Amino acid sequence: MKTPTPAKIESHGEGIDGVGSARLEEESRDLAQQDGREEARNSDRELAFRELTGPEANLPQEVPSGAEELVTWDANPEEAGSLVRETPAEDEGDVSAELAEEGRGEAEEDLRRAMDAETHPRREPPE
Repeated sequence: MKTPTPAKIESHGEGIDGVGSARLEEESRDLAQQDGREEARNSDRELAFRELTGPEANLPQEVPSGAEELVTWDANPEEAGSLVRETPAEDEGDVSAELAEEGRGEAEEDLRRAMDAETHPRREPPE
């Protein structure tokens, strides 16, 4: 199997924007200047190459070694988990009836307070 050339742009799995020597030298000179040097070193070239090719070049293998021939999962999905008791869903009619009853009780209490306020007005404390 052919190892793909690292590139930032690909067409049908083939790199079309490979790192040319001119671009590599330009980037390595820039890195050297950032460090206060005029000449690029091999370490600058290596770093420039890694920056230009991106992180894709250093990714680990997708399939671990020894697992190439693996065709099925190791664990049977039917063996995982455990049975649980079924719980019936709450009856939505009961919930709405309960909320309506609560609302009716609160409304009656509000009416009593309003009537009580009308029959017994608050007196302002004397100054």
